[in-house]
Amino acid sequence: MQAHRLIQTRLPARALAVTAAAMLAACGGGGGGDDAPSTPSSAETRLCPASLDYSTTFTGGTGSGELVKVQIDTTQKTWQVTFLDSSVPRQTGTVQPTRSDPTNGLNVMRGTLKTETGLPTQKLNQCAFELVGASLDPSRPAKLFVGEGVAGGTIPGARIQFNGVLGAGAVPDTTFPYFQFIGFAQTENDLSKIAGQYNGSGFHEVPSKQFQTVAQDYRVSLAADGSFTVCDTASGTCERKGNNFVPQANGTLLSTNYKAESQPPTLGSTLGKAYLIVGKLRGQLVPIMIRVGYANDSLANGPLGADDEIGIGMMAPAVAVTEGTVNGEYVGVDSNFNYRVTALVAAAATMMDPFRPSDASLAIPYKLDFSQVVPGVVRTTRRDAPAGTGPTGKLMFTGGVFGFLEARDSGPYFTIGAFVQ
Repeated sequence: MQAHRLIQTRLPARALAVTAAAMLAACGGGGGGDDAPSTPSSAETRLCPASLDYSTTFTGGTGSGELVKVQIDTTQKTWQVTFLDSSVPRQTGTVQPTRSDPTNGLNVMRGTLKTETGLPTQKLNQCAFELVGASLDPSRPAKLFVGEGVAGGTIPGARIQFNGVLGAGAVPDTTFPYFQFIGFAQTENDLSKIAGQYNGSGFHEVPSKQFQTVAQDYRVSLAADGSFTVCDTASGTCERKGNNFVPQANGTLLSTNYKAESQPPTLGSTLGKAYLIVGKLRGQLVPIMIRVGYANDSLANGPLGADDEIGIGMMAPAVAVTEGTVNGEYVGVDSNFNYRVTALVAAAATMMDPFRPSDASLAIPYKLDFSQVVPGVVRTTRRDAPAGTGPTGKLMFTGGVFGFLEARDSGPYFTIGAFVQ
């Protein structure tokens, strides 16, 4: 892609956004001008399988701290989401049962599938779908972007509200149109293959603390027996945050009694869980970590408590990344519930709305520092901000997926992007 080289370090934000939009269209298989020879779509290299059915399961995590499996049938035009573990209540005004309670099969949600038409090229549109009926806001439809072995986007949202228990744990009435999701067709849970040193980042929130947002920025050492130590980047403190990770039949790893970032719990003790969903992509492992919260107002269901911090993050090997090896376009959903495409080349990147890629006002240009004081962590600054000002961020990469955490005045910002091409 020679078009990548059009991005120069001194381009203003608008020019960079327009260039990135053109790059996205060119890379996606769009037209190259009247004089360019046309290539039949059947001869193009697809970005995703030509068809999928329910025999392919994308196991993954959500920004709501839910472990789910997502299936689509591109012939029958249907979708299905199965909640394997969740602390999101099934009904407003309650905390139990949650969406993962399998009673009467209610942990499965279904709907119809519609092929996307709003992306810049047909090549991109044929790998993106709307999950009709999944969003609680008709003006913000839930969408799924499918690649080879990975799917990302959004799943059904929820309206959450609870009056609390014993004077604590109240949750304000809040509607989420959808929740962020990333999942994998193949996962690894053999700890002997996963053990190692990782960098991690993520975004959590605590419903019972007025949906307080909390950033994750850490290093972790994971052993083959499932034991692990987490070192917080800001404080430098290291601790064992939960019980050993244990392989699960669903292809994930589970740590129980996993300590939240926001301490202490609103009510009771540490009863939340952490799952590692380790995707296998492009010959590499992609660990996604979610925290499933705990909330219970009845002794009939177990200990009373509100350890309800939930969220999602990503880990990547603590190995230096070489500039230029991660060039490409990545798609995902951010912690503000917006769809995002990031076009990255060398030490420049632009984050934009994939449905309005030429709108410069929606684009954010970044400068990337590959010097990596911490191997594997690429620092970012805003390209259009004066030196030493503006928010700073961190990128990490593995298997064609990146995790990005930025410290903004409004709070932590986080997104996971999956490689498009």
